[in-house]
Amino acid sequence: MTRDQPSNPDAAEDGHTGLLPQLEVAFLVLLMGTLMGLAFSQILLRNLFSITWLWADPLIRHLVLWTSLLGALLATRDDRHIRIDALLRLFSGRRREILATVGDASAAATCLVLTPLAVRFVIDEASYGGDAFLTVPRWTVQLIFPLVFGGMGLRFCGRVVRRIRSLADAPGRG
Repeated sequence: MTRDQPSNPDAAEDGHTGLLPQLEVAFLVLLMGTLMGLAFSQILLRNLFSITWLWADPLIRHLVLWTSLLGALLATRDDRHIRIDALLRLFSGRRREILATVGDASAAATCLVLTPLAVRFVIDEASYGGDAFLTVPRWTVQLIFPLVFGGMGLRFCGRVVRRIRSLADAPGRG
């Protein structure tokens, strides 16, 4: 379930400083603007002039994929990603943080297992050949999979480390 507030505000604040977070947001805005402009142009061309750019529909599909995956990466950065938190709602304090740490560790493991599989997928696509649209090779637009899975895995790992440090520094029980 998406939460309004990150469980660790310091982690969310740290994720917004530096060049990389700014580049992520700028790239996402660029992708979203391109997606909307291209889709709108396609609709106008089809409805007003009965013309279509054959390369635009595959590009739009890939832009949707890239936008959604990069959005998920940003949501992970901000600790605003979708999570199953039914058990978290039953606990508070230290127990809740321990459970959240286990959940983040599970998410990190899942993403880090998917990363080499996604790399293998891209390598296989490169060996099969073929273009996604125009003359852009299909494998290049699928690079988003290992990049996002790897990025999310590293972000979850960082969150696990921060949570463990926080738990070790926090006295008492909850």
